[in-house]
Amino acid sequence: MRENDSEHGLRFLFFTGGTALRAISTHLKASNPASQHIVTTFDSGGSTAELRRCFAIPALGDVRNRLLALADDSLLDPAVTACFAKRLPMTGSRASLVRMIGDLSDPADQYWSATPPPAIHFLTQTLARFLALLPDDFDPRGASVGNCIVAAHFLKNKRQFAPTLAFFHDFLHVRGRVIPIVDDSFHLGCVLRDGTTVLGQHTFKAIRQAIRSVFLTVHEPDRQCVPDVCRPKCSDEALRAIGCADAIVYPIGSFYSSVLVNLLVAGVGGAIAARACPKIFIPNVGFDPELIDCSIENQCRALLAAMRDDVGEKPVDRFLNYVLVDSAQGEYMGRFDASTRAYLAHAGIRLIDRPICPYRDRHDPLATIRALNECVADWRRAHGE
Repeated sequence: MRENDSEHGLRFLFFTGGTALRAISTHLKASNPASQHIVTTFDSGGSTAELRRCFAIPALGDVRNRLLALADDSLLDPAVTACFAKRLPMTGSRASLVRMIGDLSDPADQYWSATPPPAIHFLTQTLARFLALLPDDFDPRGASVGNCIVAAHFLKNKRQFAPTLAFFHDFLHVRGRVIPIVDDSFHLGCVLRDGTTVLGQHTFKAIRQAIRSVFLTVHEPDRQCVPDVCRPKCSDEALRAIGCADAIVYPIGSFYSSVLVNLLVAGVGGAIAARACPKIFIPNVGFDPELIDCSIENQCRALLAAMRDDVGEKPVDRFLNYVLVDSAQGEYMGRFDASTRAYLAHAGIRLIDRPICPYRDRHDPLATIRALNECVADWRRAHGE
């Protein structure tokens, strides 16, 4: 066993976004505080869209969500956790909703009656700063208070993720690392089977035909123009995390908008290919509108194509070694049959079939973590480690 394994657990690295990995993350923080979560910053829906419109910032909701999932609740005041998870109502006047944020920015408010003074000072001061920055046309309906807090601190730090996240990792006692895939603001788009271009991650939920390709752009979703496709640079911290991972995981989550999109960023494919460790894909179970007419074989091909676009033609095993499924219980939208098994065998990708989906449309966190550990042990045996 390696020294790192015994002290902190395996450094699993997840390419992720959204909430699908939240349950697994919650269990990982107890058993494996060394896990690393490279998170998308391309969301464009709901209150996140309003923050992005007003302040021209990356999407911070998935970052905040994963920080909270990995936070050590035993060390946090419940009022702090509740504040980061709180959302404003969708109804009410703008003045009344802004006043709710104002109430939370008052250290004397009853909400903070049992909260430690250092936490009260930071949260109330940060919310007061957010209010001072608000433009007159800001729509507070449904706003995430936690997103407002992270956004205000991000702006205070001159739009730098490193000092912002360093603070929140410490403030929330995060057991693991949350790392944005890029440092700047971009949006996600896709081209559908019929040639239609769809712009904005929030629109993906309404997709009802196969996705042909996905791309990143600097153009806002509501702009009526042909978007310029770009390949932004991967953040330095994300590249460092890939370079020290004990296992790289393409996990459950919206396939294109939460997982594969991370691989569209310049430098990611090359960094993955260069890292000698097992690479594991966990296909989704249940309904994912992004997987219409997309088999598990096609998902594997899409992952490989995205990484090869970055670094060129390299052997499959530099990018993908295992596919983790539950063929007996899991309900896979993507076809999982003899032809898929044949493809995986021909490509040299090992199929690990384990009872990890007792609920058919979702994964059991502990069983999934055990299966991931099994993949790592198998890879190390095969490579004499």
